[in-house]
Amino acid sequence: WIRVAGFSIQPGEFAKICLTVFFAAYLVDKRDVLALASRRVMGLELPRGRDLGPVLVAWMLSILVLVFERDLGSSLLLFGIFVVMLYVATERASWLLIGLGLFAAGALVAYQIFGHVQQRVDSWLDPFAYYDGSGFQVAQALFGLGTGGLFGAGLGGGRPDQVPVAKSDFIAAAVGEELGLFGLVAVIIVYLVLVERGLRTSLICRDAFGKLLAAGLAFAIAWQVFVVLGGVTGLLPLTGLTTPFLAYGGSSLVANFVLVALLVRISDAARRPAAPTGPPKPALGDAPTEVVQT
Repeated sequence: WIRVAGFSIQPGEFAKICLTVFFAAYLVDKRDVLALASRRVMGLELPRGRDLGPVLVAWMLSILVLVFERDLGSSLLLFGIFVVMLYVATERASWLLIGLGLFAAGALVAYQIFGHVQQRVDSWLDPFAYYDGSGFQVAQALFGLGTGGLFGAGLGGGRPDQVPVAKSDFIAAAVGEELGLFGLVAVIIVYLVLVERGLRTSLICRDAFGKLLAAGLAFAIAWQVFVVLGGVTGLLPLTGLTTPFLAYGGSSLVANFVLVALLVRISDAARRPAAPTGPPKPALGDAPTEVVQT
């Protein structure tokens, strides 16, 4: 957090947008080099060793965020966005495998070194064994989702106050308790529509920078929702990310509105008629006249 004169912002929410813009600009310039393959191993085309630098830099950046800020969610979000945008730019599946390998290595090292990572992983594997400690939030969220069932307890009929920080990190548990499984799936479908429109915008965009930027922004929303809901439901360890447009927090809300505004702007530019490429035609009044005698 950055606090100035009584106001506070969460820079990680705006960093994901700024870094997505930077990644798109960088990959537009370097995608031909990054798409080169030096050798084929087990049917997979691997990039040259000197071209691994960008991925290693992004990996080190995510590790530094994890070490100094103790923010597992932001580090996972930034590294995932870069790897997926790199795959979209180069169309090389090898980059995805390299990214997954680096992520697995970083996660293993982080688990061995940092106590808070061990705590989150242990409480994720068995939250009820740590019910009096780190597993309390996840256990209460699972109780709330179980209480909601298929159709929910109704608006105002649940007890979201039984789940710590239900208005921010665990707001999905409150939605699932009061609206049930069907209501939570409906919310997920709304996110899915937003992501689908972003990816469709990326497909029809004629500009290479806009194509990459739209794909990165759409994936950022999808990845963030997946990681948050995975943490609440016990599918993934807790990361501390916010649920877009639902969780309490002005920084998250403003940043996500900026993200949607960028997608709308790219979509508008992509659907405009293409500018004529030939020489401009003279106006009717300026056209030369010729008298023909028959």
